[in-house]
Amino acid sequence: MICSYCGTEGLEDSCSFCGANLNIKRPKLKEFVVLEDVEKPFNELACFHTYDLLVLLRLVRKERAKAYDLMLTLKKAGKSPQIEEVMVYIQKTYMSLIQSV
Repeated sequence: MICSYCGTEGLEDSCSFCGANLNIKRPKLKEFVVLEDVEKPFNELACFHTYDLLVLLRLVRKERAKAYDLMLTLKKAGKSPQIEEVMVYIQKTYMSLIQSV
């Protein structure tokens, strides 16, 4: 068996060079990844392909940037009661996005 991580040949259960377990199934690419996947527990995210995780990270960062831009726009808008309510909601959303990254 050939190690799919480092390419070492002649192995059976684990790689003698990198220590990888060769009996586990490697993750496959998904057709699509949605922003809601970020709420999944670590055990499920660990089964995602690296490319899928990078796409998910890009989606979260894009959403975080939108929330931050909206927060800055509202700060510039002024101090009316309706804007302050929206501002609190946006700040909570932004903070939750930062914590998920």
